[in-house]
Amino acid sequence: MRIEAIDFQILESEPVTPEWRPLRTMREYPDAHKVRFGHELFKGEGIRLAKRPAYLCLLRIRTDANLETCGVFSMGWGKEDIEWMARTFKVQWTPELIGSNALDREYLWHKMWMARRYFHMPSTAPLALIDSLLWDLAGLHAQLPVHKLLGGFRNRVPAYLTETGIPYEDTLKSAQRAVDEGFKGFKDHAMLGVQTNLALAKDLRNLVGDEMVLMHDPVQQYSVEEAIVVGRRLEELGYLWIEEPLQEFDLNGLKRLSDAIDLPVMALESIHGNPYLAVPYLTAGAIDMVRQTGLGITGQMKLANLAEMFGLNCHGGSPHVVAAIRNDDWWEVAAWPPTGTDRAISAAFAGLIEDTTEVKDGYMYVPQTPGLGRKIDWDQIEAQTVSAV
Repeated sequence: MRIEAIDFQILESEPVTPEWRPLRTMREYPDAHKVRFGHELFKGEGIRLAKRPAYLCLLRIRTDANLETCGVFSMGWGKEDIEWMARTFKVQWTPELIGSNALDREYLWHKMWMARRYFHMPSTAPLALIDSLLWDLAGLHAQLPVHKLLGGFRNRVPAYLTETGIPYEDTLKSAQRAVDEGFKGFKDHAMLGVQTNLALAKDLRNLVGDEMVLMHDPVQQYSVEEAIVVGRRLEELGYLWIEEPLQEFDLNGLKRLSDAIDLPVMALESIHGNPYLAVPYLTAGAIDMVRQTGLGITGQMKLANLAEMFGLNCHGGSPHVVAAIRNDDWWEVAAWPPTGTDRAISAAFAGLIEDTTEVKDGYMYVPQTPGLGRKIDWDQIEAQTVSAV
């Protein structure tokens, strides 16, 4: 099954309102013996502009087996800029992909892995997209869902609700929502300082009871000493893990923390270069759980399998990867929509490519239809297309 063409389609929406408000702002920690920075909720005004059309660029892969797939390559408010990005990418990557066997995913993954350096790519997101689309084509070709091609371990995974970092009382309200909606767990991103975070942790445990799983993600705000204090208290409260407690380049600090507490320490969400860069953290015993950041579905499987060889869990990533492995016990569900500057654009084009991953009754159910299990409205895509590259 050869790749015949990689094309781009530029879609235009009806006029929508661009708007954005930052989630966080920086702050100095009070009473620190030396200046140290943390973060808190943004208190200023956001941005809101007059209505205008939004533009979406789809990357479309077509094969000689009469199979094709597509995914979102980029989006923005300027048609010419998006077209330029599509043209430059196509010129660079056509020689690398056209004529290749679409089923040679491992070969193409390694080529893309090296190209990310040789081409000085500012983002590997397009490469992750291509890898995922190649898996989609393989599933469509085999008439199997991707998670079955990857190995197949289960069809559902317990789900927890995650909060992005909001005031104390609002976090408790979100935890109550997790209870009311049947989630199996709740994760906070409290950024209120050590003592307030610990008070919140106690109130969260009292609110949800002993049966619900709790996790804490302070988003790298602690020192090693603070993380030890927090970790030991969370152990007493029956928490499942602490995530991103330190800046993640601090391998030695993570090692000191992991040695000092029994609570599992998860990290590597912000360390790029996985699966390979995870190796020194694992061999040093610096972490107990690996946050999934592998490049594409192929890279995620490599990282999950690497973690398993060390007897560790690897958390996050594609629902198909999670369903295909045994060392990821949870599915994370955001309590609120994304806060990015492109959310108005995403809303404008909602429904063109529908992810059929379902969360209900406290579980994530992975799609059972061929490929990635998405529903693509090709007719509407064609109706909204204003140019092709």
